[in-house]
Amino acid sequence: MTTLLQWLKQLPSRMMIVILPFFLMIMVEYLDRGSYEELHKWVTNHPLSMVLAYFVVGTLYLFLIAITGKSRLSFWLLCAALLPLGAISGSKLKAIGAPYYPWDLYFNNQIVAYVPFLKGYLNLRILGVVALFLVLLALLFHLALRRQHIRFTWIERSVYAVVAIVMATSLYMDKPIPFMNIYGIYTVPWDQTITYDENGYLYSSVQMLGFLNVAKPDGYSKKAIESILAKIPEKPAAGDKKPNIIVMLGESFWDPTLMKNVTFSRDPIPNLHQLQKTYTSGWMMSPQFGGSTANVEFEVLSGNSMRFFGKSPDKILPYIQYMNHGVDSLASIMTRQGYTATSINPFFSYFFDSRKVYMDFGFSRFISSEYFPNDFEGPNYADRAVVKKIIEETEKSAGPDFIFANTMENHHPYKPGKFTKNTIEVTGDISSESKGILETYAQGISGTDKALQSLVDYYSRKSEPTILLFFGDHFPFFEDDYKVYRDAKYVLPNDPDLYTKTHYTPFLIWNNFLPADQEQLNLKMSPSFLGPKLLHMAGVKGSYYTDYLYNLSQKIPVIPPNDMWEKYNIKASDLSDYMKLQYDNLFGGRYGYEAKGFKDTIVQPGYVLGYGDPVITKLNRSGNKLQVVGKPFYSSCNVYIDDKLFKSNFDGEDSLYVDLTDKENPILDNDKPHQVEVRVYDDKKMKIGQSPLYPLPQS
Repeated sequence: MTTLLQWLKQLPSRMMIVILPFFLMIMVEYLDRGSYEELHKWVTNHPLSMVLAYFVVGTLYLFLIAITGKSRLSFWLLCAALLPLGAISGSKLKAIGAPYYPWDLYFNNQIVAYVPFLKGYLNLRILGVVALFLVLLALLFHLALRRQHIRFTWIERSVYAVVAIVMATSLYMDKPIPFMNIYGIYTVPWDQTITYDENGYLYSSVQMLGFLNVAKPDGYSKKAIESILAKIPEKPAAGDKKPNIIVMLGESFWDPTLMKNVTFSRDPIPNLHQLQKTYTSGWMMSPQFGGSTANVEFEVLSGNSMRFFGKSPDKILPYIQYMNHGVDSLASIMTRQGYTATSINPFFSYFFDSRKVYMDFGFSRFISSEYFPNDFEGPNYADRAVVKKIIEETEKSAGPDFIFANTMENHHPYKPGKFTKNTIEVTGDISSESKGILETYAQGISGTDKALQSLVDYYSRKSEPTILLFFGDHFPFFEDDYKVYRDAKYVLPNDPDLYTKTHYTPFLIWNNFLPADQEQLNLKMSPSFLGPKLLHMAGVKGSYYTDYLYNLSQKIPVIPPNDMWEKYNIKASDLSDYMKLQYDNLFGGRYGYEAKGFKDTIVQPGYVLGYGDPVITKLNRSGNKLQVVGKPFYSSCNVYIDDKLFKSNFDGEDSLYVDLTDKENPILDNDKPHQVEVRVYDDKKMKIGQSPLYPLPQS
């Protein structure tokens, strides 16, 4: 009875165990978003996510109480852990458009690297809100509740521990309580910023913890890496020749003429078919189907394999989860030899965390869609626009170039009406829906095929040696359950060859300088071996890793999913050195990089997004009409006067035209000085470029 009365007497303090986590959750989410407006938007639009975020903090609080037996100490410890993480995430989000992921801390402790971000983030308003929260908390603990010290019995602490364990398991694994199913929560793997924005920083971080489970290969150590390095025969360059090296990825590019039960009115990819007859070509076993292009890029550029990421590699995007430091790639290998390395992708720079990933790969420049002209084919940038960018970059630099380019014209979906007109007709015993999809797809890949031929034609006329790798990243997604493939009878019921039928995409290595007798036809390879093969054919010196991979590819050209290794006569021991080297590159001590002397030189200090910040060179004003002249300007440029946006029109060259009587802004006062600047924003309103201020001339 006495114990019950004492428990009831302490009820107000015990209620704080329920209430306080809510306010701490609000503070952390506020810090992650950086403003009350963004916090309010999240709370209003995603109230169930807010509840789950509260559960995360509440679970941690109960767990700490179970350990310490003290509620106030536990809450202060929780504040000390979560508030800085919220601030670091908010500062990183503001600076580079991505939150602070769990793997940022776990795989590579970069908190010190975010100090400059924090300095630009922690303004007086944010610091004031945090200070007010801590002062009110101190007053609550030491004044209002100072006489109500809670004494937790071992039984109560044990109950809290059990509750915390059940809640933590459910939040992390979605069982025994399936929170994600109950609340309809989902993740967006190709853009985790959306996941964090919708699900909240706290709950999203818990969801992401599963990606930290990367097993260390048996026997991995510095000594083991040194032993492997000693066995790799170094391949010297084949001469002084340094050809341009171009890699072009064809989005969802496959050869649909392999479907024998349908007929195309004309060959949708005649140029590739012709080139395959005389140049090194074959089939690449993609690790993906229907999407996740970044994973195929990852293999081709770095030589690392998706096959070594556990039982569910299809749920992993190394670009987002594991690229936290410089990772040697074709780009960095080339820059060490005097090449200019440029990545070209006609999509948003934030997608797949690309602007950071290409920097970590050692590229010098990344040209994303924000820096493309308005040249579309259907809803996406035309493949011919990518070709123009490739040619521009190789013509611009005096020395040899390494170019890695994506295409987007043929991106999913493939419903009729995507393009102005489909010029290829499909016939056969197939539904009208599948027929329409195939005709649209054929139209898309015909654009890619023409783009490939235009590159070949251009560099055929150039005396500068050039080698080009073209490949399809994955099969197209033709509706759920392989619907079109099944309708065309390309995939049969319970097809034993389903995987190979839906994962081999074409590749071609064209060049303008090698003798014809060196070409190889109808090869089958894994994407991680394409880079070493390309370097070998180009006669360019690679790295210890590409030398190892080239030798391995001569014995094991294709690495299928793990459950198919026996069918391909592959033993785990055959790939054990590969696994160790990959682990060393991504998660380990990078002993291989250190031994070869380039561990800290992969990232290029002069890395540029697009073409650098715009610069205003002249302003021409006539009354309320303003011409802003400068470079480099694009359709994504915006004109700001005194920090206010004014609508502008881009002439496609070097000028932005502004009407100073913009209805959204008051008429400018001629008696006061005004400052003009040009800014570049991505699709998420993240500022990625800004010109110096330029004084506005009076009218």
